[in-house]
Amino acid sequence: MPPARSAIRGLGLRNPAELLVNRVITHVPWNDLRVMSLRLLGARLGPNTFLFGGSEFLAPQNLVMEGNAHVGRHCQIDSRGGIHIGRNVVIASHCLLITADHDPQDPDFPGRLGPIEIGDRAWLGSRVTVLRGVTIGEGAVLAAGAVATEDVEPWTVAGGVPARSLGTRSSDQRYEILDGPTYY
Repeated sequence: MPPARSAIRGLGLRNPAELLVNRVITHVPWNDLRVMSLRLLGARLGPNTFLFGGSEFLAPQNLVMEGNAHVGRHCQIDSRGGIHIGRNVVIASHCLLITADHDPQDPDFPGRLGPIEIGDRAWLGSRVTVLRGVTIGEGAVLAAGAVATEDVEPWTVAGGVPARSLGTRSSDQRYEILDGPTYY
């Protein structure tokens, strides 16, 4: 490892390029720059991926977004445990996707990682939190402020803390997210 990188890690800082993207690039009002920067860090982002400003991406090399998707402003996408996001997904502003936690019962309080899966045409309302190991099924909707601690079945509308089923969503959804703001 180069001495400069070793010194930076010795200070407890993440990968310097990831830090640059999260502290500077994400605030530049140009979607193509944000997408290109994350791809250079290893994120697999499909076509028509729109990342609104101010969002933070941890371990982007473990992030897959199939495309035709929006990630709103000021989200935290923690991909350390792996995140897979399907097509035509909307993640509203201020959402948290958190793939890491700690075992509170273990006396050594070890860290744990687990993947998050979000199916095609899912919609996460503002300030939704999805925790480690959770799958959000195809077409599912999480109401604003919901905390998903367990899987959400396909075409289910869920809300609350913890999120519980509130009803169903019609599976007759044909929309395609093909555009979004370029300079935002």
